[in-house]
Amino acid sequence: MRKIIPAISILAFFVVGLSFAQPAPNLAQFGYPDVLAALYLQPGQSASVTVPDLYIRGMPAGYMTIQIPGGAFKVPVKFELLSSSNMAWDKLVPSNLKVVAAFAYRVTDTNSGQLIGKIAKPLVYTVSDTMIDGHSVYWATTPTNPIKLINANAASRIQGSVLQHVTPTVVVGWIVTTPKKDLMSTNGGM
Repeated sequence: MRKIIPAISILAFFVVGLSFAQPAPNLAQFGYPDVLAALYLQPGQSASVTVPDLYIRGMPAGYMTIQIPGGAFKVPVKFELLSSSNMAWDKLVPSNLKVVAAFAYRVTDTNSGQLIGKIAKPLVYTVSDTMIDGHSVYWATTPTNPIKLINANAASRIQGSVLQHVTPTVVVGWIVTTPKKDLMSTNGGM
């Protein structure tokens, strides 16, 4: 049974609570087992990573980009962009929606080997994909059993087929959905 929580204030409460919990959750254990990219960053260093998102029935992949501002991390870190099959998340969303992107972060302090649950500056996530449109929704996924979805779309910016969202935490995962009817018109009936 899926559980969807539509309140941004609940997300803020959840994120603040998890941000100070020790140790930080390993989101690879909560639906994001695949490492798409890994970067080693020094304190104050900025970076950007771009990877293709997944294909759906032969459609060309779009791209996900994570922008990491200087000062996001106060210690040297290994930053990993995690993902999983979009289809693995379809069972958690309402039946009229299709997952078109799924990702999370895993940040490890390279000095201590501990996962980091708090960042000093938010990261910026951008997905550019023909499956994104004005009806797309950005969700947070909780590192709980069962996993819960929290509608976090209020802070998303969608322009054409590009969705951008500031991600203020590394302790939850994220998915982007689009109504199936929108995909049918984009993909000629799927």
